Amino acid sequence: MSSALRDEGDCRLPGPTKRTSSAAMAAGKAVWMAQARSTAGSMMVAASCGVAVGWASSAVVKLQDRTGPFQLTDDQASWVVSLNDVGILLGSLLSGLCFSVLGRRATLLLCPLLLLGWAALTFAATAPAFLYVARLLSGAGMAVHFVYGNVYLAEVSVRSSRGLLSLLTSLFAMAGTLLQFCVGPYVSYRTQAWLGALPAAAALVLLLLFTVESPYYLAMRDRPDEMLAALARLRGCSVESDALRDEAHEIERTVERQRSAGSLLAALCSPASRRAASVGVVVQATAPLFGESVLMAYAQKIFIISGSPLGDAQSAIVLYVAQASACLACTALVDRWGRRTLLSVSCLGNCIGMAVLSAYLGASPDRQGPLQWIPLASLLLFVVSCSLGANPVPGLLLAELLPQRAKPLMAPLSMMLFSVTAFAVSKSFLALGEAAGMFAPFAVFAAWNALAVAFTRLFVPETKNKSLAEVYGMLSGREEAPKQN
Repeated sequence: MSSALRDEGDCRLPGPTKRTSSAAMAAGKAVWMAQARSTAGSMMVAASCGVAVGWASSAVVKLQDRTGPFQLTDDQASWVVSLNDVGILLGSLLSGLCFSVLGRRATLLLCPLLLLGWAALTFAATAPAFLYVARLLSGAGMAVHFVYGNVYLAEVSVRSSRGLLSLLTSLFAMAGTLLQFCVGPYVSYRTQAWLGALPAAAALVLLLLFTVESPYYLAMRDRPDEMLAALARLRGCSVESDALRDEAHEIERTVERQRSAGSLLAALCSPASRRAASVGVVVQATAPLFGESVLMAYAQKIFIISGSPLGDAQSAIVLYVAQASACLACTALVDRWGRRTLLSVSCLGNCIGMAVLSAYLGASPDRQGPLQWIPLASLLLFVVSCSLGANPVPGLLLAELLPQRAKPLMAPLSMMLFSVTAFAVSKSFLALGEAAGMFAPFAVFAAWNALAVAFTRLFVPETKNKSLAEVYGMLSGREEAPKQN
């Protein structure tokens, strides 16, 4: 069998004729169509999370300028923003229990259900307490996607498309946030709440109709027939295919090797798991210190404070259009440049953008002259560079680096640490700005991104164009012969 066909998990075996190339193209198309169907629900889940992320930027402004159903103080607004991160902590615990017991598909179904609850409570809110509970629900829903969305994609995708599919989820999330940024400032508070329910409902339908259970989960549960059937649906071919059975055997061997490590504690004590857990968890858990999440939550408020030649709402829209465009470019670069290079370049750009904005706010120049473009330009540099790596790559690395036996514990643990970091950053952002000047939080973000460049170059391994079996072998210090998945 040709390597081109084998890499895509193809099930047809064309002979050595002129039709081989066209058959390979048809086989590749079949794989893509099968994977598109199974991952459509995950993509819409990402869009739903993006809508929930973008809600705060314009909704908080409405609730502070008396155009909402009630008014928020600055302290209440900070709780509305930061309780989303507490919800991520709670959701990580909940989804961690479901992930191993109920399976990947059932776990993913929790996300749209929780986000529908968020939208309903937000619509019905008549006091801050409603929003506090709603934001806990939205955070819990996001945790399901953030922790296990990339894990699911890594387990069901072929090697050549794994990076692209993972980054497409980031693009869908940004599209959801962009929808809120473009529509939110110009509609009523309650209409904006309904806007959050639509993609969540669509995600629920797509997950129920098309999402296939992960073959890795079925192999871990000793359900070989179901595993083979699921893999056939994911590859768009017959269960009788030799290539499909080869891939199924490799999945079973990978799962069996990890079982042979003994208890979960023993697996985590192995050098490979220890290195993977250290790198993956550090990159994921410290991601809020890049500054992107708090920037998006307070985008309009930041432009009100720093000034912009455009209006604050229009500047926020420009920011997110640039971010989505950069994420689209990243889909073409992640499997060409590699995860490590993209993350390094991204953090360097983040550092420059945040340092320039911090210096501008610290100098307090005349904001009516030519320098008034600096805040928008520096934030544009930041969101573009962040979208090229710091936003999408940490989740992808975590999904690729953690062995199967470590995922049920380490994936939610990393998201719990992420939520604690994000809560601290969101809650302290305005307080630090008021106490030390608004330049201070941006200086902290710049310093952390500089440290992230050094950490990435020193410790993060490259995983591009490697199957999950090869990644685990690389971390264990051995080469894996099989090339499937």
